[in-house]
Amino acid sequence: MKKLVILTLAAGLTLGLTACGGGSGGSSTSISTPPPPTDSNTKFGDKFAADFKADPNSAPASVSASDVVPPDPTATPAAVH
Repeated sequence: MKKLVILTLAAGLTLGLTACGGGSGGSSTSISTPPPPTDSNTKFGDKFAADFKADPNSAPASVSASDVVPPDPTATPAAVH
């Protein structure tokens, strides 16, 4: 008896789900494809991207004193969120 009830419920569920999946035969479903991934170097800026993509055998970039800023030990710490 239990098997008959389970079989009846399964058949009813199957018919119910197939009825819900109906609709017009010519329904237009648009599939959107995700955009292509952006270059990961662009998020660091154009200068970094240009330096990163430079030929390894090219002349090295000139370094100035303002490129490296030493930390100020008397500065107030910034809050980290």
